[in-house]
Amino acid sequence: MRRRCSVRMQTAVVHYALMLVVCCAPCGSVAAAEGHFNILTDAHGYSAGGHTLVPLRPIAQWLGARVTYNAPRIQVALGSTLIALSVNSSKATINGRPVTLSVPARVYGGITCVPLRFVAEAFGLKVSYHAGEDAEMDKTSAIPVVMLSGAGKTARVLVHEEPPDVVARVVADLEHTTQTEGRGADAFKFDLGSYGFDWILRVTKVHGGYFISSVPAQWGEPYFDTPGLRQTFSAEAAGVYGYRGGRWVYIAGFQDVPSHDYWVRELGIPAAVAKAMGIQLQHY
Repeated sequence: MRRRCSVRMQTAVVHYALMLVVCCAPCGSVAAAEGHFNILTDAHGYSAGGHTLVPLRPIAQWLGARVTYNAPRIQVALGSTLIALSVNSSKATINGRPVTLSVPARVYGGITCVPLRFVAEAFGLKVSYHAGEDAEMDKTSAIPVVMLSGAGKTARVLVHEEPPDVVARVVADLEHTTQTEGRGADAFKFDLGSYGFDWILRVTKVHGGYFISSVPAQWGEPYFDTPGLRQTFSAEAAGVYGYRGGRWVYIAGFQDVPSHDYWVRELGIPAAVAKAMGIQLQHY
């Protein structure tokens, strides 16, 4: 469908429903989103059995801590605070004081995860959990978010339904995929290899594959009325959040330069994530 939109930001979100064979992959370095909050893109949270687990190393390093791993022992030094724990154990110490974790520290494909509550206590962080907001157009893209605050810093950790090693492998598989097809109100094709990813927002298992929400580094080559028209993410990608039925709905699309219209798709990414990226929300 077509809808005329005003450009108020230069961030757009693309959804993919990909039936992927997951390949092995390392986790990259911690990245920061633009705006007032960091999004720890490699600190993939994991909700399992009523517990929220988060990767220890990227959060510790975001705070400026030094992490030493000598299997199965882990030590984290942050200023005058020394934290010690072991993999597969629910026992830990903070400056020598015994602490019991709600569930043992676990390793998922080389990524050590600990309970969120332990991270808060160990680093003196204030933690708030925001369940994913239902999106009017696409309820599968509601994204639970954990906000971490302390030492004058604030960051968000996105919580997935799949363990962090699975998320990392899916991300790597996407990065090695050469072509796929975006599907929306009007289907178009683009080259994954030409734009990459800035942020993976969510990975959800769907029908034997994985549903991906991501923010692209730049758009590839969309096909409009003008075949072969090449537009970059920073220059032409446009989107706004629309407020519909009491919910924010993301409107994303490409500019059709000759007519100055937009081919748009309606995607339901929570407003909290948009604010974390410094995106200006508006009604439409």
